[in-house]
Amino acid sequence: MTIDLTQIEAQTREQRLGSITGYDGSLEDLTAQGCAGCLKNKSRDFQTVSSCAHHHAINQLAGLEGVVVVDHAPIGCAGAQIGFSVAKNRLPFPPEGPFPEHAKVVSSGINEPDTIFGAIDKLKKTIRDAYERHHPREIYVTTSCTSAVIGEDVYSVVLEMREELGIPVEIAAGEGLRSKIWASGFDAYSHAVSKVRFGEKKERKNTINYLGFAPAGREYVDPIFERLGLELICLTAGATQEDFARATQSVASWGQCSSQSNYICSVLEQQYDVRYLQSHLPYGGIGFERFLRDLGKLIGKEDTAEEIIAEEKAKYADQIAELRAKLDGKKALIALGSGFAFEYTRVLGELGVEVVHTVAYHYDPVLDQNNLENEIAAACDVKELKLNVAASINDAQEMETNLLIKHYKPDFLLSRGHEAVAWALMQGIPAMDSEIGFVVMGYRGLVEFGTTLAELLENTNFVKRLGERYKSPFTAEYENLKPFSFYREEAI
Repeated sequence: MTIDLTQIEAQTREQRLGSITGYDGSLEDLTAQGCAGCLKNKSRDFQTVSSCAHHHAINQLAGLEGVVVVDHAPIGCAGAQIGFSVAKNRLPFPPEGPFPEHAKVVSSGINEPDTIFGAIDKLKKTIRDAYERHHPREIYVTTSCTSAVIGEDVYSVVLEMREELGIPVEIAAGEGLRSKIWASGFDAYSHAVSKVRFGEKKERKNTINYLGFAPAGREYVDPIFERLGLELICLTAGATQEDFARATQSVASWGQCSSQSNYICSVLEQQYDVRYLQSHLPYGGIGFERFLRDLGKLIGKEDTAEEIIAEEKAKYADQIAELRAKLDGKKALIALGSGFAFEYTRVLGELGVEVVHTVAYHYDPVLDQNNLENEIAAACDVKELKLNVAASINDAQEMETNLLIKHYKPDFLLSRGHEAVAWALMQGIPAMDSEIGFVVMGYRGLVEFGTTLAELLENTNFVKRLGERYKSPFTAEYENLKPFSFYREEAI
């Protein structure tokens, strides 16, 4: 789908991509239906709280350099951002340089009277106050469920403040009620920042773009791209206006996952001819080889790519063999975001681990790129590697994940965020939060991940004792439910 930046806001993933949050079956069936355009979403009779698109629109914007986010919402909607206020502090920085700044999020503080009389004047004052206090280079105004329900004309305020302050002021429409898929918040961020930070098409440079949460671990991958004659540009937390401007001159882009990076990478491909590499993501040895061959072919350096692959493979071969001996035969259940769930399904297979079930928090059957041959990574893995596994899509519905853990009784759970690990630990099953991004890229990343996993499974005594002492607060009726008992029969 062509992305139209002249529109005020991005369409949701349900509208643009046909994305879903309810499914149970297999990866092979999931991708086959998605590729055929006949994938349908399943609804639920009961569901628990999930994440929110509004939350993710704010934290992505607030991580950028020179930015203040004004959240037009009740104060509680911005309260969760305290967990991201140190986002920039996680970034690598030189010892002699300034300490990275905290994220800056200012709430308009919509209250009960505002829902009756309106809060437009309060929003204008908040924007002015934020500007006077921080003097940012850009201001992004995020909308919320409350501002949408009471019909606030936020865009007119954005236009007025843009003229009054003389800096870019842009709206990021990330109301949680607009989409059941919290990754739509990434799109709200991407739509807004693409309108502000990308300029005219310029002469091509030997650079390559990476989109993700943070550039942690880039010291491991910079030498690889340097051998290919490429400089890495990280459009992550801490990225400047200049970084985004330079990104339009790159030869290619890829991201930590399609959930977070798809929109901006697609804008760069559609409007600046920067190739979006997303069919083969460079995680684990297999992913690394396929990604590097794609990149080598694109820039005409296939021989160099093959040299790097051979060297990296030989360098870590012994360690990988040792890890396979330790992990062979172990069974895992995965519960991760859409962009990483099936990547880790493949990576665990390289270590000899059997994945009994993979939960992805949503599923995009297609992405926004122009090149239709550039299929989503999960579909490529099914076709090229015959990768198949029992799979479900559950939007971080932890009650469903809990029932799946009870059903499969894996040797360990691999998850990240959304507290899924707690359900495994309460059942006496070890659990591990996965890494994402550069740190799990290639054979080096495979060894790092496998080593951590092997250490986790060396001594599980504490977790088992914890499980023995856990008393469920739920009824016997719930505990005896089968997975997916909450699904309605009809697909909508």
